[in-house]
Amino acid sequence: MGEAFFRTLHMLGILGLAAGVIIAVMATRPSLARDDVTGLSKVYIMSLIALLITTVAGLSLWFWVGKPADFFTNNPVFQAKMGLIVILAGLIGWPAAVFHRLASRMPEELQEANIPPTIQRLQKSAIPLLLVLPILAYLMARGIGY
Repeated sequence: MGEAFFRTLHMLGILGLAAGVIIAVMATRPSLARDDVTGLSKVYIMSLIALLITTVAGLSLWFWVGKPADFFTNNPVFQAKMGLIVILAGLIGWPAAVFHRLASRMPEELQEANIPPTIQRLQKSAIPLLLVLPILAYLMARGIGY
C-alpha cells in the first residue's frame, strides 16, 4: 500500500514538474508584462513544490518502501538519473529566482521587464532532461545496470 502511494506521488510530482517547465518555456519572451512576470513566478513556485514532492516520494521509495536500497544505490543508471535531477534543479532554480526577484522588486511605473537571454536558454535546456529522465527511470526500474 505504501509503495503504491509513494509511486503515485512520485509520478504526479514528475508530471507537475514537467508541466510547469513546459508552461514556463512557452510563456517566456524577451519582454514580459508585469502580470506575466508574476504568473511565471507562481508557475516556478509550483514547479519547485512539485520537485520537492517528487524528491520526498523518490527518497521514500529508495530507503523505506519498495525495492531494497542496494538495488538503486549500486546502479549506475540510477546515479546518472540523480545527477541529471540535480542539474535539472539548477536549471529550474536559477530562472525561478530571477522571476521571483523581478516579481517582488518590479517598480510600479515599470510595465514591462526585459528577460535576459540566458534565462531563456536555461529554460530550454531543461526540456531535453525532461525527455531523458523517464527513459533512465524505466531502465533503472527494469534492473538495467544493476
